[in-house]
Amino acid sequence: MRQTQPVALFHMSQSELIKVSFDKHNFLVRDAGELAPRGVTLPRIAAFDGLRTAFETLPTDIELDTAKQVATLAKEAMQTQAVTQLQAIMGIVGTVHEARTASYKMFGSSGLDNGAEAELYVGLLRVVRVGTAHLGEYQQAGLTPEMLQELAASANSFLSLLGKQQDAESARGRAADVRIVAANKLYTELIDLCGIGKALYATTDARKYADYVVDDAPAPPAAPGPPQA
Repeated sequence: MRQTQPVALFHMSQSELIKVSFDKHNFLVRDAGELAPRGVTLPRIAAFDGLRTAFETLPTDIELDTAKQVATLAKEAMQTQAVTQLQAIMGIVGTVHEARTASYKMFGSSGLDNGAEAELYVGLLRVVRVGTAHLGEYQQAGLTPEMLQELAASANSFLSLLGKQQDAESARGRAADVRIVAANKLYTELIDLCGIGKALYATTDARKYADYVVDDAPAPPAAPGPPQA
């Protein structure tokens, strides 16, 4: 069954949610004696602060996006290396068989340098396999077993790094969902606790009432631009 992507219950940024929760926790501790009869006990206040600190320890999107970018750069560097090796081998093959011949086309190298990544991996292995099988035809032109072995190693490294890049992308998405779920729990408890605080002080203490107000209105729409002439 397909899982539904969680949606944030709040409009403020996650960093602002952390700051607001920290501030309100201080007010809750200050007023714990007065709030206790309404169910806001010290253990509940401590648990609320625990939600905040647990949320703070989760990796942020900046960290995970950086990890994804590092994985992408590593994959792209290996891809460039493999394509360069491929071009060198096919350059040698081209000195023996013209590009329109069946012997050249048997390598299937056309378009690999700018095609799909999966096609590139399979194509590199095909070039290694065909080159190895017909090495005798190209050795005098400069093709060596070492060149084919290096291309095979690059193909395998490319596949591994491609997997790591995909893992990093998936990890970023999963972590974003985890952060939203944790943030929603924190926000829900924040609103419940502050609602109790506002109800307690609504008619007795305007300053304390204001302490428990949570401003989470969505950002106003952008002002319309000047009319076009």
